[in-house]
Amino acid sequence: MTIGEKIREVRKNKRIRQKILAQMIGISQGALANFEKGRRRISVDWLYKISEALTTPMVYFLPEEKDNPRSFPGDPRERRLLLAWRRLRRNDILRTDFLRLVEHLGKARGVRGTRKKMS
Repeated sequence: MTIGEKIREVRKNKRIRQKILAQMIGISQGALANFEKGRRRISVDWLYKISEALTTPMVYFLPEEKDNPRSFPGDPRERRLLLAWRRLRRNDILRTDFLRLVEHLGKARGVRGTRKKMS
């Protein structure tokens, strides 16, 4: 089951109309429909807002490792990033800063080969 399908399932089980959930999290009904139908990728921030509005743990919506054998690709550092994100819990300020830092580092040029490889 995809993230969007899980969102739709929880929303319907809680008897919340799409329009109401969209208003609760501050997006258009069309954008929410696109998330649910898989036409638009959902960011971690939007998923967090949806999980809060539906009072459902965010991890419920994420694919299980058995469903996606590449959920943690070969590089163990990716798993460490995800675990660091999860440790930030519900602190939106820290999560926003963390995302900005990672995005900034991802855009950096000329940093290749400056340090020894870490695991």
